[in-house]
Amino acid sequence: MPDDYLTLADLAELLGMKANTVSFFRTHSKPGGRYADDPFPAEDRVLARSPLWLAERADEIKVWNARRPGRGVGGGRPKKAKDDNELTKTPEEAP
Repeated sequence: MPDDYLTLADLAELLGMKANTVSFFRTHSKPGGRYADDPFPAEDRVLARSPLWLAERADEIKVWNARRPGRGVGGGRPKKAKDDNELTKTPEEAP
């Protein structure tokens, strides 16, 4: 394979993640998918069902990765507000 193309494994190494993770982002970037709002950069070529990206697009792919939200962003139940009085009670006063 020419050196001017990056494989899925090359992208995984470039981004510091596993190839399965890169494949997951790519798959879920299609219309209607979880990441359709900011899709993974489309491949430039497919060779025997293997997607390939031009090596010169490495910076574009790094920029895409940098703007992804971090782990745990936007999810979860809000934390319960503690009653101020409960924080000042001694163990004997607590119910």
